Amino acid sequence: MMKKVTISIEYIADAMEATMDGWEQFLNLETGEIVSLSDGTWSDRDEDDEVLAEEIDTTDKYVRLPNQYDIHEYEIMEEFAYATPNQRYQEKLLHVLRGRKPYRNFKDEINCLGISETYYAWRLITLCKKAKNWCEENEVPYEIRTEGLNI
Repeated sequence: MMKKVTISIEYIADAMEATMDGWEQFLNLETGEIVSLSDGTWSDRDEDDEVLAEEIDTTDKYVRLPNQYDIHEYEIMEEFAYATPNQRYQEKLLHVLRGRKPYRNFKDEINCLGISETYYAWRLITLCKKAKNWCEENEVPYEIRTEGLNI
């Protein structure tokens, strides 16, 4: 039986934050290394990528991390808007989320309102919660390294 390495929730959350369209990330359960592999949408795979893809497909050493579609960035922004105690800020955030270019306008609005640091701290906690759930669902041993991170 394979011995799984213990992974920090923050490490997984950081990887989730770095997800990009056209790429998948995989955790090597033996080493704790996260590798990225093009899904072929944006670039052709080279020989090293093909070897990695074959290893991922034929062994149980790797598990796919959540990608940007699994993370649901829009829902994170919307939950933050609803959780914002200032009613005026909440209305402004929800308004931009329902308009054109919600991602860009949301980020502009949190900067304009001076709450971007609050949002990004809240977002990190949300990603850590998602990372914890992912670890539990995939039976990946984990630890929480940030003292006081109550997830």
